[in-house]
Amino acid sequence: MKIISEEQVKNFLNIGNVIGVVKKLYLENTVGQIYAGNRIYMPIRGEENVGQWLVANSLSQPFFGSKFSSVFPNNVSIGLPSTISKISLYSAQTGELQALIDANYLTAIKTGASAAVATDLMARKEASVLAIIGTGLQAYSQVLAIQEVRTLEKVYVYDVIPERIEHFISLLEKEKKYPYSIESAISADSCVEQADIVCTCTTAQKPVFSGKKLKPGAHVNAIGSFTPFMQEIDEETVLKSSKIITEHVEGLWDVAGDILTPFNKGKITKDKVSGSLGDALSGKFSTRDTENEFTLYESVGSGVLDIGLSIYIYQNLYKEG
Repeated sequence: MKIISEEQVKNFLNIGNVIGVVKKLYLENTVGQIYAGNRIYMPIRGEENVGQWLVANSLSQPFFGSKFSSVFPNNVSIGLPSTISKISLYSAQTGELQALIDANYLTAIKTGASAAVATDLMARKEASVLAIIGTGLQAYSQVLAIQEVRTLEKVYVYDVIPERIEHFISLLEKEKKYPYSIESAISADSCVEQADIVCTCTTAQKPVFSGKKLKPGAHVNAIGSFTPFMQEIDEETVLKSSKIITEHVEGLWDVAGDILTPFNKGKITKDKVSGSLGDALSGKFSTRDTENEFTLYESVGSGVLDIGLSIYIYQNLYKEG
């Protein structure tokens, strides 16, 4: 059994190679070559802290696996990540544990890559202004990924802890692909007002901006909500979105508080969700019809991507011979 550290994952994965693998995994999922099982989430001593288990099985490779993630929002006050993840990779031939993988960076970079794929499909081609709400590792990976699929001119950043913003901007300045400007915003609403692309990357229980502030034609990547009681974006944003896609539609209806909140109030029906990213990549439906329509990518996590990327790492780090 191999132990694969966070440092090994960081040294091997980069946004350039991950976007291609993510597209391949989504397409394989649409034809059943890799599939996810039911997820388990468990509130830990109340709704704020959560444990979550995602599982997936590959039929094209001899592996299956599981990922455990804990989300403890108050960890940031003691210098720990709010999200901590580990992946267990097993042999599909014997059931033996093959690798235990530190997966904080893997989770962030695959989420960023997935949002980049969604952004490329859904955002206007000339979209150039990006708003980021949240300043954690997930937010960082969103910027690195989206600059791969759109030519950015400006990035606005907001966080409820103001002192985190300048540090975040200093990190981005070192990694930006071309010379776009990066500015702090005084509020979440002011952050999104001029944005063509909005990414919410928080552990919020309540909406972090007003959907009324969205610019016509804006695309939103909602990254943080993955339990029924988390609502990172408001009902206005959901209702006005003409296209909504996600990793796996069945998983969304289990846990996406952003979508379940208006659904449970009878404000939307299940056909409000257009379909999965894999179906969109396959061309099964249109992802944008007009320049002024609003579009939404609702991310709730994907065991297919977690386990598929774990297989990719394991096979490349430990090739036979």
